[in-house]
Amino acid sequence: MAIEEQKKLNQLRLTSLALTSLASAVWETLGDSSFSFSGIMGNEILRIMEKEMGLEIAGNSPKEVMMEISRIFVDEFGYASDIQVDGDEDATITLKVHNCANRHFSDKLLEAGVEKPFICPIMTSCQAGLRRMGFKMREEIEKWHEGGGSIIKFERIL
Repeated sequence: MAIEEQKKLNQLRLTSLALTSLASAVWETLGDSSFSFSGIMGNEILRIMEKEMGLEIAGNSPKEVMMEISRIFVDEFGYASDIQVDGDEDATITLKVHNCANRHFSDKLLEAGVEKPFICPIMTSCQAGLRRMGFKMREEIEKWHEGGGSIIKFERIL
């Protein structure tokens, strides 16, 4: 019989397998349209950040909101070592995610045929924040080899 620590690792492994399989099936069926499902995930993560971690969106600029969401991912979740937020408030915002804890999972998604990690929690929660503020943004996410994470770009749709 497995010890408790091994059981927890096995639970995480099963959850990862289930999520990888689901994401792969969605991507295989919908391709880039899979991003339409990202909103639900982002809304849930954003709700938790507001309720439990003090995130406030109202009255802030898009860049300020992205910086605060990024800070929560680094400081509260330990999801990355750093997230740089750059850009122009009205046109584009770029996040550079350093040493992402999700990198291994993103690689598994790529191996499973998911070309773009449409379920990235950082991307989905930032997108949800932007939507809440009334901004329509197109997201793009790519693997960032040098930084051990990803580069997430949001471009405003006029």
